Amino acid sequence: MRKCILFFLCLVLFATTQAQLSAEQKTIRKVFFDFLSFYQKNEKKFNSFQLYKGIGKENNPPFKMQWKEADRYFAYLRSSVPYVGEAYINAEKAHFKYADSCFKADPQEEIAAGFDYDRWAGGQESIQYTKKWYSSAKNKYIVTIIGNKAELKIGCELWEGAEVKDRSWNIVPFVKEKGKWKMADNIYPAEAAN
Repeated sequence: MRKCILFFLCLVLFATTQAQLSAEQKTIRKVFFDFLSFYQKNEKKFNSFQLYKGIGKENNPPFKMQWKEADRYFAYLRSSVPYVGEAYINAEKAHFKYADSCFKADPQEEIAAGFDYDRWAGGQESIQYTKKWYSSAKNKYIVTIIGNKAELKIGCELWEGAEVKDRSWNIVPFVKEKGKWKMADNIYPAEAAN
C-alpha cells in the first residue's frame, strides 16, 4: 500500500511539474528560433571568422586552427549573441580542439573536419532552408528540462504524414545561465547523441 501511495505522489508531482514547465518549454524553443533569426541576419559576421587555415600552398592542407581568431569569435559571442553563454563557448572550444586533433592526425585530408557544413544551423543547406525546415508547423517539438539543463528535440517530417518514429530528429542542448535559458551547443542529429 505504501508503494502505491508513493507511486501516486510521484505521478502527481511529475504531472504538476510538467504543467508548470509549459511556459518555460516555450521559452526554450523560442530561444532557438530567435537564434536562427539572429544568425540569418548576421550570417556574414559569423562566417567572417577564419577559425582555421590551410598552411599549404593556396590555403590547402595541412589545416591548422587559428586560436587567436577563435578568441575573437568567442568575444563576439559574449558581446553580441544573447542566445548563447559560457556553456556554448565551452562546447565550441571542444569542437575546435577535436577539429585540431583531426587536422594533426590526417594532415593530408582535403576537407576541414568540423567546418565542412554550416555549424550554426546544422546542415549543408542555406540558413533560409534550414530555418524553414526546423520551424515547419508539421514538426514535433519535445522539450525536456532537468534542473538547469534542457534539451529541445525537433522531429522533422521526412515525408507527408510521417509518424513520430519516422522523423528526422535533431537536438539542441540548453543550460540556464544567470536565470536565462541559453543554447549550450549547436543543433545536431539525435543519432549523434546515442
